[in-house]
Amino acid sequence: MAVKRLSATDATWLSLESPEMPMHVAFLMEFHSPDGDAEGFVRRWHARHAAPFTAPPPWNLRPMRGRLAQSLALVEEVDELDPVDHIRTWRLPAGTGRDELVELVTRIHREQLDLGKPPWELHFVTGQSVDRFAVVLKAHHSLLDGVSLVRVITGGLSTDPRAGNLPPFFSIGPEAGLHPERTGRIRALFAAVYAFFAVLSGVAGAARDALRRKAGQPTAQQTYRQPPSVLDGPITGARDLSLRRYRLDEIKRLARAANCTVNDLVLYLVATALRGYLTDHAELPDGPLTAGVPTDLRDGDQRVGTRAGLMFTALATDVDDPVRRLAAVKDAIDAAKRHMGAMSPGAVIGYGLATTFPWVFALLLGIRSAPSSHPMGISNIPGPRDTLYWDGARMDAMYPISLLMHGNALNFTCFGYRDELFIGVLGAADKLPPMEHLTAALDAALAELDRLLAPATAVGQD
Repeated sequence: MAVKRLSATDATWLSLESPEMPMHVAFLMEFHSPDGDAEGFVRRWHARHAAPFTAPPPWNLRPMRGRLAQSLALVEEVDELDPVDHIRTWRLPAGTGRDELVELVTRIHREQLDLGKPPWELHFVTGQSVDRFAVVLKAHHSLLDGVSLVRVITGGLSTDPRAGNLPPFFSIGPEAGLHPERTGRIRALFAAVYAFFAVLSGVAGAARDALRRKAGQPTAQQTYRQPPSVLDGPITGARDLSLRRYRLDEIKRLARAANCTVNDLVLYLVATALRGYLTDHAELPDGPLTAGVPTDLRDGDQRVGTRAGLMFTALATDVDDPVRRLAAVKDAIDAAKRHMGAMSPGAVIGYGLATTFPWVFALLLGIRSAPSSHPMGISNIPGPRDTLYWDGARMDAMYPISLLMHGNALNFTCFGYRDELFIGVLGAADKLPPMEHLTAALDAALAELDRLLAPATAVGQD
C-alpha cells in the first residue's frame, strides 16, 4: 500500500476530529426518478455496485494508526473497498414529510466517520414519495472540501437525461494537473520554494495584524474581535439543521439594486437574521458579531483536500437601521477583500493558518473554551447552472452541510444550482435556539430587504 502525507491544512482537519467535532462536510441531494420508481432505481444502482471495488484518491485514503503516523498525518491507499463499509440505505415511512427527512439527515450528519476506513459515506433515503429519493454524500474535510466535493458530484452526473451507467462518485479522482516529471525537477523545486515563502509572507502578515490588534489598532480582517455571545465556548456532538431555497434571480435582482455582489447580500441577510434571531430567542451582543468567509484559491488547481483561504469580516449586527447595516456590511467585507486581494494564494493560506493557529492549537491541547478567531462560518459555493441527471434521475435540489467546532457554533453554507440558491444552516443544538427560528428570520430579512429596495428594483425592471 502506498503511503502519503497530508498537507498541513488537511492534517489539522484530521487532528481535530472528535465526537464533539466531527470534521466532515456533506451534501443532501434530492432526485426525481426517471420511471416513477425511486426504490427500483436505488435497488438497481446497488446491484451494479454490490461487489468490492477499487477507487482513486481521495476515496481510497485511510488514516494510518499509531502515534508517529498520526503526528506525521500519514494516510495509506487501500487496495480494495467494501461497499458495506461506505454505502447505506434508509427508508422513511410512506407519506413522511420534509421535517422527518431533515431530522434523518441531521442524524446522519452528526455521526462520526470511521477513521479505520477511508472516511466517506453515501446514504440513500427512500419512502417519502414513490418517485423521489434523496442522497447524502459525506466526506472528511481532510480529503475533500466543499468545492472539491461539488466537482466530484458533478463529475458523476450528466446534463443528458438519457445518459446511463454513469461513474459513481467514489470512482472520480482529481483532474490531471501538472506533474514534476512533466514540468522538470528544477522547475518543481522552484515552485515549492516559492510556495513556501508565499505562505511565510502570509504568516508574517498575520503576526503584524496580531500586534496591531493588541495595540488597539484597526485591521482589515476582523479576527478575535467578536463580543461575548451564545456562540462562544464548547459544544457537544448534538446538531440542528435547517434548510432553505431561494430563487437566484431574486437574490441577484436585490444585489444589483443594493449595488453589491450576491456574496455581500448573503452576508447582510445573515447579519439581519442573526440580529432578529438573537433578539427574540437569546441575547443580542452590544458589539458586531464576526464571521469567517472561505475563499477558493484553486485557480485551475483541481487537487483534492483543502485549498481555501479565509477572510474575516464584521457583520454589523449591532446596527439597528437596515440601510446603514447593509452599508456597514459592504464596507467591512470590501476592506477584507482588498486586503486579501493584495496577497498571493499562498500568502492567503499562510495568513489564515497563522491567524487561526492560537485557537486551533488550544483545541488540539484539549482546551475547548479557547477564544475563537471567528464565531461562525459563512460560505457560498458556486454550482452548475444546467439541470443534472444521475442515470436519468433528475437532481432537483442540492443542499450543502458544513461542520462546527468549539467556539464556532454556527455555519451558513450556500450553494447555487440551476436558478436557485440552496442554504444549509447548521447549529450546535445543545446551546442555540432551534435553527428553524434562524431560517425563519432569514426569510423575514429577505422580505424586509425587498421592501426597502422596492423603488430601486422597480426602476431597474424591464
